[in-house]
This record gives sequence, structure tokens and C-alpha cells, in this order.
Amino acid sequence: MKNTSSIPNAESILRTGILNQWYLVCRSEEVGARPLGLTRLSQRIVLWRDAAGQAHALEDFCPHRGAALSKGVAVDGGIACKYHGLVVAPNGTVAEVPAVESCAYHGEKRNRTYALRESNGAIFLYFSDGTSDEVPEFWLPEPLTSEEWSGFLYMTEWNCHYSGPLDNRVDPIHGSYLHNDTFTLGFGKKSSVIMLDETPDGFEIYRDNQAGVNIDHTYVTYRPGNNIWIETEIPYPKSVGGNFFRILGYPTPIDENRTLIWFFRYQRSSGWRRDLWRFFYVNRLDARHAYVAAQDEEMIETIDHNARHREGLFQTDIGIVRLRRMLHQIAKQQAQALQAAAQSVDG
Repeated sequence: MKNTSSIPNAESILRTGILNQWYLVCRSEEVGARPLGLTRLSQRIVLWRDAAGQAHALEDFCPHRGAALSKGVAVDGGIACKYHGLVVAPNGTVAEVPAVESCAYHGEKRNRTYALRESNGAIFLYFSDGTSDEVPEFWLPEPLTSEEWSGFLYMTEWNCHYSGPLDNRVDPIHGSYLHNDTFTLGFGKKSSVIMLDETPDGFEIYRDNQAGVNIDHTYVTYRPGNNIWIETEIPYPKSVGGNFFRILGYPTPIDENRTLIWFFRYQRSSGWRRDLWRFFYVNRLDARHAYVAAQDEEMIETIDHNARHREGLFQTDIGIVRLRRMLHQIAKQQAQALQAAAQSVDG
């Protein structure tokens, strides 16, 4: 009988990251013919491109002795381990064992594989819980698929559990305090009631007295088996023409102590207004937005993940509470599915 104590529960899934979901793992330009080793959701992964430029992703593990395939080389038919030359194909099977004339596991699947999609200059991987071979449709929100929007990808790493930056994305009131010396967020009132409206696929929050002034609407969208996206509308001051831009993203856990922070900064505009915004973004706004992100990073890295056992939340934290409940419910359902799958095998 399978040892069910080794099956992840909801809390352990939340520690490493929700499964059955697409995650952005790196920029497209980072993946080339030379293998790239990454850790995402506490899983070691190797990515590379074949001769045709197609990107692939495998478990970064040689089935011979466990050496990192990312230290190897891309060859016809897969990736060759530098240690003893064993070749693993993109589908996870052992394609070649040059050190011996015959090998019992030649042709066997020995490595976990990851479905991969490229879009908007980024690589996305699907992290399955292993209960199904089905890979859900890859879905992106409108600003990343419509020509009416134009934007840029921001990416960095923070030394914290991913829950900290995730909470921060649904905490609009902090902008009036932590970012009160910044270009876009140093305006408006410092006291608000946070409103929350349920939507068909998630929820939205907004401050009752800051529309068009400071951090505006934040939308949380969950597509089961696909993605969680958080979109925040941030107004520009009227002194620079007004309008707004959106931040779209969801932090990718690296491990329990590090997080890949990424989001797309997008604006809906056309013609000369789009050209002007892109020009100012590259020459001025990117640095100013990076300053805001650095303020968040410095503060969030001081918050221990276990602090939530002592925290005293306010009304303004309603978005945090709602998002935590959503994630816990998803994790609970995934844990139950893993338990049921284990019992089915035992039966």
C-alpha cells in the first residue's frame, strides 16, 4: 500500500506553489542551444533549444547518477549528460547510453517533462500534479493578446516566500504610504474603504475614494487548471497627460525562500500616444517603476512567512483575505485529488 503520509496536503502545496497551472519561468532570450538550469516551484528544470530553435524543458536530472543535465550539451535527439554521455530526449525517454553496448532502460521514460509555451518574450511551463496527462489550453488576458495594448516585461528575484509579494498585489492602500515619494503613487488620500466585488472568475477590489488618483482597480482572475492573473490599474498624474497603465502578473515560486517577480506593464493606446508612452517608458518610466518595485522588495523581504500567525488584519486587507481563501481552496482540492489518485492505485 502506498504511504499516504508522503502525499502533499494543502499547506505543503501552498508552500511550494499551486499546481496544475502555467507559470512564467524566464525570458525567451535566456533559452538557447546551451542548456539553462532553473529552479521553479522547488523543482530543478533544464531548458534548451534544438537545432530548429524549438524550446524544450525537462527535469534537470540524469537518470544514470542524478547529475544535472543543465551541465551537459544539446545534441541531436535531446540533451547529453556531461558526466557519462547519456542522452535524454525531449519527451523524457533515454535516447542513448553510449557508455555501454546495451542498457535495460534505453527507450524508457525516466524524466519528468514540462509542456512549454512562448509568448510576449517569455517562457511559460505547465506544472502538473501528475494525476492527468492532459495539458489545459494556454490562456492569456486581453492586454497580452490584443494589438490595442503595448507593453514591457519586468523581471527580478526577491529573497522571500512568494506569498509576500502575492499579498502585496492585492493591498492597494500601501501605495499611499510606502510609495508616497514616487511619480505615480504619491497622490490622494491615505485612508480608504476597500470595496470587493465578486466576478464570474475571481474578484476585484478598489478604493472607495481614489478612482483615477492612486492605485485603482485590481482584478484577480482564476481559470481552473490554467492561470491566476492579477491586474492592477495605476493612473498617471494629469500633469503628464493622465491615462493609466496596467500591471499584469503572478509571482513564480523559486523555492520556499526565493521568488521570481515578474509582471507586464501595459497601456492601451495607439498612434503617436503609443510611441510617446513607449519612448518615455524606456527613457524615464522604467527606472521610476523599478524604484517602486525596489521599495516593495525591501519591505516584503523583512516579513517572515510565519508572521501571518500573529498579524492583525484591517478592513483594507480584505483583498488579501479573499485571495488567501481562494488559494487555500485550490490547494485543498489538489490535495484531495492526489489522495484519491493514491487510493485508486492501491485499490
